[in-house]
Amino acid sequence: MSDIVTSAAPAGQSPSPTVRPLVQQGDILPQLSLARPGGTLRLPGSGNRSTLLVVVHPRCARCASYLSEIADIVADLRDWGTSLIGVVPGSGSPAAQIFPVLGDEEDAARLRLGIGGDQAAVILADRWGEVFEVATFGVEHGFPLPRQLVESAKIVDLSCGECNVAGPEWRRAEG
Repeated sequence: MSDIVTSAAPAGQSPSPTVRPLVQQGDILPQLSLARPGGTLRLPGSGNRSTLLVVVHPRCARCASYLSEIADIVADLRDWGTSLIGVVPGSGSPAAQIFPVLGDEEDAARLRLGIGGDQAAVILADRWGEVFEVATFGVEHGFPLPRQLVESAKIVDLSCGECNVAGPEWRRAEG
């Protein structure tokens, strides 16, 4: 079964892809392929690290600022076994980053994750690909504070997937 649903189209037109339901806590991340220089990154990964995906709005200065802000916590996230990955529409960020900012050609990852075109999202999945926490944001950009992301990564790293430990509640940042 495909994760991308097509909507009915008027006669003579092709159906257009629509977003599947948003991934929820407890779901397994769908298989994703993201463009990067020199190849493609496939998620979920090898099962050695948790993954924090930050999916941003297209051409959005506030989202770009958030990606710069969370670059300061990359080392802390790594200490707690978490890889940080930014996901941007198109072919990705040409500039070298302290963490990968990868392209989402034709919004394929956004569609598979269930993120609408007018939404940004932060998704934390454990080393097995199980979604631990997901939050979406519209134009208000109420992203979690960087310290909240580190605390969540710590909880995921220290928790046992079989214990059904509930995820943290990310409070939206002001501004």
